[in-house]
Amino acid sequence: MAIINFFKNYSPVIVVGLICIALWGLHARNSQLTATNERLEQLSNSKDSQINDLRSKNDGLADSVKDLVTAVNQQNAVMSQVTEQRAVTAQQNRTLQNEIKRYLAADKCAVAPVPADAVDRLRDAAKAASGVPNGKAASGKPASGADKPN
Repeated sequence: MAIINFFKNYSPVIVVGLICIALWGLHARNSQLTATNERLEQLSNSKDSQINDLRSKNDGLADSVKDLVTAVNQQNAVMSQVTEQRAVTAQQNRTLQNEIKRYLAADKCAVAPVPADAVDRLRDAAKAASGVPNGKAASGKPASGADKPN
């Protein structure tokens, strides 16, 4: 019975003590949650700045890709013009070649074969004029003017 009387007499103190212990535990848990919340906010701010940085880099990359596409389109347009010009030039060359062939076909000197000894003399004259000895390949040295001394 002494125990029951002890609890009856001191029950308000025990309840207040339990409430204090519960409040202390809640305060400690609240402090932990506050610290965790601050760390998460800092992490979130860091992630936000990283996201903003990536977005600005992405915008720069998108602009670079747009510029590249524009440059490629311009290059394609130029190449298309060059291709058209080459086709026109090739057609003009074929027309001129055909015209030359028609004129030469009517010329008796152009149709007559060149004598073999004349061909040999022309080849010898060409070799002598080029300065390349017989049986040797030409050097990779660029030709200098004939009127200039070495």
